[in-house]
Amino acid sequence: MVRKFSKFPIKPAGWVGPSAPLEQRKQIFLPNFTIALIRTPFLPPRYASFYVPLNFNKLDIRDYLQRAYGVGVLAVRSFVEQQKVTQMKPNGRYGYGKFRRPKSKKRMTVELKEPFVWPEAPESMDKWEKDQFFKAAKYQKEMQDAQREDAITWAPTKERESFAEEAEKILSGEKQWRPTWQALGLNLDRAVLTKPATSVKSGQEGGSVGGKSE
Repeated sequence: MVRKFSKFPIKPAGWVGPSAPLEQRKQIFLPNFTIALIRTPFLPPRYASFYVPLNFNKLDIRDYLQRAYGVGVLAVRSFVEQQKVTQMKPNGRYGYGKFRRPKSKKRMTVELKEPFVWPEAPESMDKWEKDQFFKAAKYQKEMQDAQREDAITWAPTKERESFAEEAEKILSGEKQWRPTWQALGLNLDRAVLTKPATSVKSGQEGGSVGGKSE
C-alpha cells in the first residue's frame, strides 16, 4: 500500500481563511508600546506608578489596565520628567564631547479601585541567573574596549594585578617560588652537550709528545 501525501496541509476544523469577513475572524491586537511598573514603597497600597510612552494620555492608561488586566482606575496623574544635561564621552574621555539632554520620561500615578501590595523581593537571584547576566555584560564591555583605537596605549591592568597577587603569595610563604623551567615541568638536570674530556686529554698528550719528538 502506497501512502499518498498532499501538497497542502490539512486544515483543522473550524479554520477560517484570511479572506473571510472580520466578523468571522478572531482578531488579536498586540500593543506596540512598553509600560513599566515602578516599585514605590512610599506610596499607599491604592496607588501605582508607571513609566509610559510620551504620547500616552490618561485615557490610554485607564483603558489599558481595564482591558488587559481587569484593574479598575479611579484617577490618574501624569507628569513628564526632564532628564539632566549630560556630556557625551568620545572614546571614554571627559571634556571632549557635546552636551545633550536625554529623552524625557513620562510618569503616571494611578489610583486603583482595589489595593495592590508589592510582593517581597527575593533574597536570592540564582534562579534568574543574575550573576551570569552581569558577568556576560562585563565580558562584552571588556571585548568592546579592547577593540578601540586607543586600547594599545592602556596599561595592562590585569597582568599587573595577577603579578601583584603572585608576589604577595610568595612573600607571605603561601606559595614557594620556582624557576620558570620548573613551573613548566621541564627537565634541565642533564649533562651539558660538550666534547668528552678524554679527547681533550688525548689531544694535549699528543701535542706534548710531538713537542718532545721535535
